[in-house]
Amino acid sequence: MLDLSNRFFLSDSPADIELRAFTHGAMPRTVPAMMDAYVQDWQTLGVDAWNEVPNHWLPHSGETVGWWSLPEYLGDRFVAPLLNAPEGTCILQPNVHTVVQALLSCRELDLRGKHVLTTANEFPSVLHTLRRWQEVYGFELDVVEPGADGFADRSAIRNAITDRTRLVVLSHVGFTTGEQLETPFLHEVAERVHACGGILAVDGYHATGTLVIDVEAIGADVYFGGLLKHGSASTGNAYLYVRPGINLSPRASGWFGDGDPFGFGLSPTDHSNVRRRFMGGTPAVASMYHAVEGLRILLDVGMEAVRRDSLAKTERCLDHALALSLKVRSPLAAESRAAMVILEVDRADLLCAYLKKRGIFTDSRQGRYLRMAPYVWNTIGDVDRAFEVIDEAISSGNYRTIDLAHEGGPVT
Repeated sequence: MLDLSNRFFLSDSPADIELRAFTHGAMPRTVPAMMDAYVQDWQTLGVDAWNEVPNHWLPHSGETVGWWSLPEYLGDRFVAPLLNAPEGTCILQPNVHTVVQALLSCRELDLRGKHVLTTANEFPSVLHTLRRWQEVYGFELDVVEPGADGFADRSAIRNAITDRTRLVVLSHVGFTTGEQLETPFLHEVAERVHACGGILAVDGYHATGTLVIDVEAIGADVYFGGLLKHGSASTGNAYLYVRPGINLSPRASGWFGDGDPFGFGLSPTDHSNVRRRFMGGTPAVASMYHAVEGLRILLDVGMEAVRRDSLAKTERCLDHALALSLKVRSPLAAESRAAMVILEVDRADLLCAYLKKRGIFTDSRQGRYLRMAPYVWNTIGDVDRAFEVIDEAISSGNYRTIDLAHEGGPVT
């Protein structure tokens, strides 16, 4: 089983247990040196850093990189291997919200039907954006409700695809359920969508760094996510994969995505490289210096090993939860389970605050769900201790005395 705690900065207290990788990953120990490199490059090279900086990411590769090319370079060298994607298909983006808006603005979607399909389990960066732009773009938004068990209703998703479907957007892993949509199901959806002339976009944010992902096996036209969470890259580091051969032309493209950016013409032109068209204005360079340090760790050990480790640790969580007769919201079956274990607990927000006071860091949603995800820096002992405290808190009821007014801000 993996214990990579020595490769991350964790709490100074050895008794603390960090179980919130799905919210914000721990900082890799190589990040301070990379940020020092950014400061040094800016200080010594100034404007010329846009053309070339020392290759801090793969220093022995002999490859040239500059700030201008970093989104593509890091996409090729680190994101593509994570997704089993071919070179030339992945690019860094500032956040998923920007990706979805650019996707909706693609001229090619105008030529397809008016039907856009998604589910009620999508993250707001997807679902809210679709709702906000529905009237502007004139599409009919079809939001499939979950089944009685709270998980994705696969039959309803299949049946909702028609010859008028222009776009289907699905989460690879549900952020409120911890359920993964298996590759065979996503591939079936892709085939149905493609038969109708539509496009499949998959939100992989909560799958990134937890599952073995193969975008070509999925058949997605677009796959996007971020490195903030299990990728341990902090903010400003989302990514996008665009299937080879597909032509997409976002109206939301910026001057970094223009076909002739330094021509400064009066009219925009499409870049010859489709992934580059999704670039907007000048990106935040500093965030790209720490973008892939977490991925470096994961790729070093291999995503197969990370997945085996996650399954073993979440299985231990489930064993404890079921032994304590706790209601489990996330899937029990390994093939449907991602990295999150979600417990349905009365006043989960109070329980989360109670655990935090005892060095057990989880989070809660809607006052009903306690979420946790043991990761590569946790041990089985961490899981056991966390559930000892959970058992004590629930059996005694002591957690209900917590006053949330004195427990800080909304992020748990």
